[in-house]
Amino acid sequence: MENNPYEEKTLELVRVSAEYCRYVENCANATQHDFCQTLCALLPMVYLKAVMHPQVEEIDAYVSPFVTENDYNYVRRNVHSVLRAADDYLDVQVEDFKYAEQPILCTVSENLSDIYQQLRDLVETFREGHEEAMLVCLHDTLEEFRLTWGGKLLAALRTLHIIYIEADGAEE
Repeated sequence: MENNPYEEKTLELVRVSAEYCRYVENCANATQHDFCQTLCALLPMVYLKAVMHPQVEEIDAYVSPFVTENDYNYVRRNVHSVLRAADDYLDVQVEDFKYAEQPILCTVSENLSDIYQQLRDLVETFREGHEEAMLVCLHDTLEEFRLTWGGKLLAALRTLHIIYIEADGAEE
């Protein structure tokens, strides 16, 4: 169990999380090709840093979230404005598929915004520097990675890869 918020693996996760957040916050003017290329490089780094991080002991405390609904929607709109019609994809790996007869319509923009929300809260908590809050948020981030956003990252990455490859083929 990890209990030091200043361990190198933790700081690496926070660094790559900050880079991801900065990119999706400012992606509105990116071309679809550049957007997909950048995220096809960045998302595996986020995944790697999260999956390789040791477990963190749960602390019975609450940390207020930083990301507002407006922040979340801003990122979602930015991503959607870049991907346009390519934002939608069908998925059979989502929880709701258990109750459906057909694949579920999902959006890359929503997945990336969900990831953004979790990672921006982590980055901002670390920016404030209160060690107990940092450990609580780190535990929550890693637990949510295991339960939700890790799968959303992989689904978004798969879709972004397809868009990127198709766009590369169209340019030839």
